Amino acid sequence: MKSAWRDSLTLRVTLAFMLIVAFTAAGLGIYLYRAFVAEIVRRDDLQLLGKLRQVQIVLGRPGAAELLAAQPDFFRDTMSGQENSLVRIVGAGGVLLADINPRGERYPVPPKAGPAPGRDAIIGWTAQGGIPGRVVASSARLGATPVTVVVARAYAERTAMFARYRADILAACAVGALLAAALAALMLRRGLRPLRQVAAHAALVKPGTLAQRLDIGAAPAELRPLIDAFNAMLQRLQDGYARLSGFSADLAHEFRTPVTNMIGQSQVALGQGRSREEYESLLASNIEELERLARMIESMLFLARAGQEEVVLARQPLEALDELERVADFFEGMAEERGLRLHCSGEGRFAADPALVRRALANLVSNAVRHADAGSTVRLHAEAHPGLQELSVTNAGAAIGLEHLNHLFDRFYRADSARSDAEGSTGLGLSIVSAIMNLHGGKATVQSQGRETRFTLVFPAGET
Repeated sequence: MKSAWRDSLTLRVTLAFMLIVAFTAAGLGIYLYRAFVAEIVRRDDLQLLGKLRQVQIVLGRPGAAELLAAQPDFFRDTMSGQENSLVRIVGAGGVLLADINPRGERYPVPPKAGPAPGRDAIIGWTAQGGIPGRVVASSARLGATPVTVVVARAYAERTAMFARYRADILAACAVGALLAAALAALMLRRGLRPLRQVAAHAALVKPGTLAQRLDIGAAPAELRPLIDAFNAMLQRLQDGYARLSGFSADLAHEFRTPVTNMIGQSQVALGQGRSREEYESLLASNIEELERLARMIESMLFLARAGQEEVVLARQPLEALDELERVADFFEGMAEERGLRLHCSGEGRFAADPALVRRALANLVSNAVRHADAGSTVRLHAEAHPGLQELSVTNAGAAIGLEHLNHLFDRFYRADSARSDAEGSTGLGLSIVSAIMNLHGGKATVQSQGRETRFTLVFPAGET
């Protein structure tokens, strides 16, 4: 039962709704019961005062003294329910003139009120068997003699009526709670139907059905955020699966090229006897292809770890210009071979992992040097903004088409043939740059206008 209570939303809501209805009905029943009791007591008190007034009137009539001596029960008979009515008449000096009390009840005598007492003069008492009673005392005149009249009554029938009323209220609360539970279960079953549809749809999700979406128009307003989130999740899964499929295809293609080259070259070399120099050339070519494969595998491992946030950042305060100059010094020889100049400028400080920052900058500078026009200048610039630090690498060369800009940071993506010189490249450099920036909470952007292309790294300034 405990497990069912914990696991079933329908059962929990049904029980909660049943308890709410039960407590609400009980509270309403208690209120109505108390109001009913108060009204009955008020009416009985008014009736008791009316009977007292009747006794006072009879005592004031001529011949009342003789009637009292001959037929004292007459004064009780003037009251309805006389079997439970008690009358005591006390004369001057405490002389008991009449005491109509067939069951010998002991009841208190309240202080004598005036000739017309109100409800405040009535007091309660308990008769035999625990039956509640009410009693009131007042003054009257028996002829010309002042007397005290005490009228009391035990309400046995009222006690039984209240007991039946309480039982009826209890039964109504129980029936109402059970009926509420049944209706709640029915409404929940109908109300949770969209959730069951979501669950059924989720059970059918597989690579071939990721394009399906739940219809949000027919869903209740309360479930639309859930369905929106579910459809968005399916879209992310579809996009991720498409990227994964594309990445797998690109990876197979990138691996196939060097492997095919090595197999072809080796098969040709083994087709007939070769000289030592030819074998050495074959081995050198194979080593070059293997090194390319090794760089590709290392880059893929880095991207996989970065995607799972398994790379631990060793943040340090860094001088932006120093980092640019450090990378520029490393590529100075490569730039000179291509007739290029490297120029560093700017300022700023930021907190980042120095090894990863240098790797990202190295990828950008290497890319810029490969694609820059001969005799041009590759500019490395640092610019500080409030809360941000920008590092940019700009080169002059063939422009990148707008259709390519949004895909440059995708894995294995290459732009048009003007920039497709992939010699020494794995096609993962810009993807690694984007992953490094994501690890730092920053971003990498690219702009290409005319013959100028600029890659920018935006770092949060952080605490330095």
